[in-house]
Amino acid sequence: MQLKELIIAVKEKNLSKDDLENYRDQMSQLFAEMQLELADLEKLKAMYMDTNSKAGVSDISIKRHWQGSKEGLREIVLKRYCLATKELLNSLKSRLYSIY
Repeated sequence: MQLKELIIAVKEKNLSKDDLENYRDQMSQLFAEMQLELADLEKLKAMYMDTNSKAGVSDISIKRHWQGSKEGLREIVLKRYCLATKELLNSLKSRLYSIY
């Protein structure tokens, strides 16, 4: 399941314990995958910054160019998706604890 589908599915108020656990597991897996992709992008960013700083370009200019690149835009999206996923995971955990 994709993140947007999980977000819609988790909105359901009357989910069973098994459903909540299943969604939590799926969301945890998705969160981990996004974190790994984000780590790769951050390594690319570090190399990009290093390469361009040697060329005498200002840091802010390098950062703006990075943010406008395909990889930079993906980094921005992943950071927000990870934040949303983390909040949803906390919500799922709270809902599960209330059942136990």
